[in-house]
Amino acid sequence: MFAYIARRLIQSAIVLFIIIVITFTLPYFQPNGIFAPAYTALGSRSSPHNVLVWATQHGLTQNYFTRLLHYLSQLVFHLNLGHSYKQSLSVNSIIGLYVPRTLWLALSALILTVLIAIPLGIFQASRRNTVADYAATGTAFVLYAMPAFLLCILVIDAFGFHGPHLPISPPSGVAPWAIFTDPVAFILPVGCLTLLSVAALSRFMRGTVLEVLVQDYVRTARAKGCSPRRVLWRHAFRNALGPIVTILGLSIPGLIGGALIIEDVFNYSGLGVQTINAALQVDVPTILGITLLVAIFTLLGNLMADVALSLVDPRIRIEGKQ
Repeated sequence: MFAYIARRLIQSAIVLFIIIVITFTLPYFQPNGIFAPAYTALGSRSSPHNVLVWATQHGLTQNYFTRLLHYLSQLVFHLNLGHSYKQSLSVNSIIGLYVPRTLWLALSALILTVLIAIPLGIFQASRRNTVADYAATGTAFVLYAMPAFLLCILVIDAFGFHGPHLPISPPSGVAPWAIFTDPVAFILPVGCLTLLSVAALSRFMRGTVLEVLVQDYVRTARAKGCSPRRVLWRHAFRNALGPIVTILGLSIPGLIGGALIIEDVFNYSGLGVQTINAALQVDVPTILGITLLVAIFTLLGNLMADVALSLVDPRIRIEGKQ
């Protein structure tokens, strides 16, 4: 197990290095090239001379490989993600302020998704081709096909101006744990993010359970007299968890990406609003830092999914020993 984790960490480091190089290179292809932050920061004073002076002061006139090596050394040895020209803050400070808010939002949605989607998928598989199954399937298809911003707008219209009233925007400028001190204000954003995730995971859970139910060992269990409930929960559910664990690990970046849109619609001061502002202001260091952070979460999600899969499915450990 430890050798497997070490090997995966080395592979993740290589992938992360490739992502860093790609994201570091992309700003060279934007309008005005690598000098774009200078034009944004100077505004109406962006004459060629002023742009050159500003770029020289911030190290933008150095060649590509010198800047890349300096960025990598600062990142690896000092965990320094750079400095935001627009906000006059370090990228570490910006991420430290906004990321916990987004993480709590995404984790809350992930927990609710697991608690709702897995039992719902099992219920659909056990009631296959019934009215309840068709109703749940139709609802899941609608939610799965619906853009996140459209669902948020419909929810705001329903609960902000009609029907039972709920806060349409969480409190801003508060501590990251405000989701626990004022949970009512987070019902709509967390609910929207959960619905979008439940739609996909419940359908996947349903298909996985149905695939397991036709296996030979399930027929053998039924022939031995096992009750339908025991067959469903003891045999089908345990063997269907493997693919679900993998999907959950891969859904972490999707949850963070969905949180970015939901934060913007609900005007919640999290990583989503900060990402959009950084993109509009051509704040390249902040965009690089956020992209790197999301890449790290993605790689960690994959690693945790692989480790959890080896714990859920003993056959993986047996094959690894062989």
